Amino acid sequence: MKNELKKIITALLFIIILFILSMVFVSCSENNSEKDVSKDQITSAENDDSNIAEETTDDIYADDLQEQDFGGAPFKIAMQDAFWLTLLYDAEEEIGEPMNDEVYRRNRRIEERFNIEISQELIEYGTLNATFRKNVGAGIEAHEIYLLVDRDALTFGAEGMVYKIAEIPNIDISKPYWSQSMNKSLTIGGELMFAYGAFNLTVYDYTHVMLFNKQMISDLQLESPYELVKSGNWTFDKFSEMATAATRDLDGDGIMDENDIYGFVSLAKYILPSFWVAAGVESISKSSDDIPQFTLIGDEKFASIIDKAFAMTYDNGSWFRGDAKNDANISEIGDKLVINNQTLFSNCTFKKIGDLRSMETDFGIIPYPKYTATQDKYYTFVEGGNPGIVPITASNLQMTGTILESLNAESAKTVIPAYYDISLKTKQARDEESVEMLDLIFENRIYDLGNTLWCNFFRDGMFLTMFEKNDRNLASQLEKVEPVINAEIDKVVKALGLQE
Repeated sequence: MKNELKKIITALLFIIILFILSMVFVSCSENNSEKDVSKDQITSAENDDSNIAEETTDDIYADDLQEQDFGGAPFKIAMQDAFWLTLLYDAEEEIGEPMNDEVYRRNRRIEERFNIEISQELIEYGTLNATFRKNVGAGIEAHEIYLLVDRDALTFGAEGMVYKIAEIPNIDISKPYWSQSMNKSLTIGGELMFAYGAFNLTVYDYTHVMLFNKQMISDLQLESPYELVKSGNWTFDKFSEMATAATRDLDGDGIMDENDIYGFVSLAKYILPSFWVAAGVESISKSSDDIPQFTLIGDEKFASIIDKAFAMTYDNGSWFRGDAKNDANISEIGDKLVINNQTLFSNCTFKKIGDLRSMETDFGIIPYPKYTATQDKYYTFVEGGNPGIVPITASNLQMTGTILESLNAESAKTVIPAYYDISLKTKQARDEESVEMLDLIFENRIYDLGNTLWCNFFRDGMFLTMFEKNDRNLASQLEKVEPVINAEIDKVVKALGLQE
């Protein structure tokens, strides 16, 4: 009897243990199921393009501004009337054009949010500087911001006629709608006189890219530039090889002129800086104290880049020279060569791309090539810009800072995508491969101070003269310009009170 009872108790204990274990397994299974469902939901949400992208964009580019009422105050923008710039910072109405309509809606949203009135005034080219100096000198509060050429903006800043960015309230320069890489280049001794962000279209207009003729690539059975870029093998040597292959005396007269086919078309002044920036080099660097400095003398890599640039253009005959001293002539003929399929590659700004939308043959957009395949990134040359500077006559800095911050945040969400859309549409059809190229191009734009703030001495001075004359004596030219550029740098540094 005792043995039977023992067997029964043992059996019951075994059943209880099995029951407990089964409940544990069920619980674990349910918990794992919940985790799997949660993961699936996350994955599904990540792949759901219906509204996640829009929410993410709004979140990324959200400003931290408090709601404010400025009582209908005007916010006036002054800029120069120049055909090579996008002159669209305000619009009177929606007209069915993406850029116009996004600018219109952006401004109206900001006006309603802060109770202001935004307007822009186009001032005749060549007179904006005089207008600025006259207004500020007389204490006239004519405009809240002036979009001046960068080197002129620096001059006025050094003269104490401009508020520094740090002095303007409600501007958070660390936000992603401000250009981190370019603004870092612009600091002098930690001081930032002006800054670039999504609102300022000029640094997009002035971004230089390389276009390639898709039909010529196909006809010549050359490698896809897109694939070369993506594989990391788009280099100086590969560019030279392809440009040489495309160049030929079309009419057979033994003279290379505008009736023939070329590998590369560009204004002379852009060639050297485009290639040295593409190689990751800047003509004016910064010291540990954030002071601009000239250190090119004895730089072997820079000398090699300049030699290669001459070899890729002069020595192989691939560059259309024309009348190298006549920019207007070269620009007009260069446009014709591009449109008539007479050049494989061409230098182009983003503003210029929009002017080529009527071109029948399709073209692609790529960055300039790397110096070698081992280079880590593709770097892009920004010619300069017309930053928005705030004059010391501005009486309501609270409003000015608030509106500038809001304009940049809103532009990043809507205006810049519309700007890209114009650049990427050739025959009213989006070139999806160029979208990938845009990420590469805009991720690593270089604002070299020798090509921008001091371009009169470097890009448009010494280097342009060298290239026009096919003068390759770099060392002697650098020695000549060294005292001049150092004096100019010292002048600005002293004016900012950064040294005795």
